Amino acid sequence: MSRTTPASAFALVVTHALVVALGLLAATAPAHAQCILANPSFEVGGSGGYVFGGWEQFGDVGSTGFATHGSAAARVSGPDDGGWDVSAYWQAQDCYPAEQWELTGKVAHSSSDPLTGSCRAIVNVEWRDSSDDLISYESYDVALPSTPTNEYQDFYVLSGPAPTGTASMRALFGVLQSPTDPPPDVYYDQVTVFSTSYPTMDDVQWGDFPGGRTVWFSGRTWRVKGPGFYGPGANNFSNSADNVWVDDDQLHVTVMDVGGIWYSTEVALVETLGYGDYIFTTEGRLDLLDPCVVLGLFVWQYGPCYDDSYLWWNPYCEFDIEFSRWGNPYRDIGQFVAQPWDWYGNLESFDATFSEGEITSHAFRWLHDRVECRSWRGGPFAEAPENTIFSWTYTGPHIPRPEQPRVHINLWKFCDYPSSDQEVVVDAFTFFPADPTGIDDPQAGDAAARPGFLMPARPNPFNPVTTIGYSLRNESDAEVAVFDLAGRRVRTLVDGVVSAGDHEAVWDGRDEHGSNVASGVYFYTLRVGDALETRRMVLVK
Repeated sequence: MSRTTPASAFALVVTHALVVALGLLAATAPAHAQCILANPSFEVGGSGGYVFGGWEQFGDVGSTGFATHGSAAARVSGPDDGGWDVSAYWQAQDCYPAEQWELTGKVAHSSSDPLTGSCRAIVNVEWRDSSDDLISYESYDVALPSTPTNEYQDFYVLSGPAPTGTASMRALFGVLQSPTDPPPDVYYDQVTVFSTSYPTMDDVQWGDFPGGRTVWFSGRTWRVKGPGFYGPGANNFSNSADNVWVDDDQLHVTVMDVGGIWYSTEVALVETLGYGDYIFTTEGRLDLLDPCVVLGLFVWQYGPCYDDSYLWWNPYCEFDIEFSRWGNPYRDIGQFVAQPWDWYGNLESFDATFSEGEITSHAFRWLHDRVECRSWRGGPFAEAPENTIFSWTYTGPHIPRPEQPRVHINLWKFCDYPSSDQEVVVDAFTFFPADPTGIDDPQAGDAAARPGFLMPARPNPFNPVTTIGYSLRNESDAEVAVFDLAGRRVRTLVDGVVSAGDHEAVWDGRDEHGSNVASGVYFYTLRVGDALETRRMVLVK
């Protein structure tokens, strides 16, 4: 990428075109600045002519299903008006003089309508005063005609300091079309806009953890929340070893009355993990939790600010497994939740009965285009259809973004007073990373330790037959099976002892009864002992 400066005749022409575009933008779409970028992965649609919620726009804009996260990305196309023309999406952020900004994201251009000649994908930073008048701007090239097509590329922009008089900054993601080149299609996804001034995004992650205490659990370091009043609640969180502790490599979180004061507890994993399978294994009768407390097993990212009006797009990258009856003893005990919880389709509840000392596992496999939620009886490697308590796959617009969400485990007071002190024992936390794209291999783990390898189906998409390759390190009892999006078993292709080496299984698009299944997305798995690997395939008709 490069920062555009008026150092040549070409740059002067481009600068003139951008000034015209910025003037049009200022005249037609004044916007209130805010403290956090809204809807940065372009998942929530807009209304009233706006393509995406939270985003202003001008020129030839739209959406595309060619996305790196979720199901949608932003499309900007050359306006083709005969001059130096710009199409773009943009938002305004609160800003003060001398403040600098980091802008990151993914950018691509289409092989059918690529960048050619003097066209380029651009990211602009505009400095505006308290009357929203333009002071100056910076422009950066983030994709050129030489950039490979149909492949998202990472970009990073660091602005210069905001000039004197700045009250807001506008971040613009667009395409510049020259007068002599055909209109290109450029795509943006997973953009971020963060200030580099204190407190940075790194700084704000630990404001609720002033005590500095850590615990070692499941081979990882966790910080302990508190002491003090924090959300959720607000609750009084204790970081005392009498309230939250680890023994025999089990984590104990509590809600306790200490001297007439109720304390909640929470721990957060120091490291960020990104896409992958998050498995929380608990011991005992979660179904007997007091209706006034909540067990939360979740990922969460603190933001540069908090405002309830921003919750419509999941600004804090939250996804939850929760056990609580929410003050009503007749409600289901468990639920999987994409935030905001009250958005249609973002919450699935289930009821279950557990036994004293029983080990159960509760998991979400977080991928770029879905979150696969499961709860089963047994430890982290006991997942099997016969052990399943509940499963649900979330594909809505609020899949967490892989920025800085960390694992949190908490037990907190929801209503006034529990009937007695409450304790939950977390037996283990297990994580299997996804592959770098987050698409196909959610349980890759340590390749050297894996007993088997599941290959991409070929062809994929397919109709009506596809071949699934797999390899075993040693002769083993193995299973290859096909499941639908709801987690229901469709067909078992292999079940028994298989020799070491490479093998293939063929699926003809039929279920166990020989009936043709519907077109759509299916998952196929390889299970070798306790190891499970999953990939995705698409049946088209």
